Amino acid sequence: MDNLSVHMERTRLALVQAVNGVLNESKLPAYLLEGIVEGILADIRRQKNAELVAALQQSADNPESKEAE
Repeated sequence: MDNLSVHMERTRLALVQAVNGVLNESKLPAYLLEGIVEGILADIRRQKNAELVAALQQSADNPESKEAE
């Protein structure tokens, strides 16, 4: 689990750096970027839901592989 925690923290830091870079480059105030970030979060949530549905469908299509675990 430590590796996952480290990977998640590195990813979070990279995202924060990227957002800060865009803030600096765009010269837009942070409050205007809120709507953009909310839209990105909505996109991420849609992707997460699609991945969950695909995993559930795969699990339902291959019940014997689950029994082998």
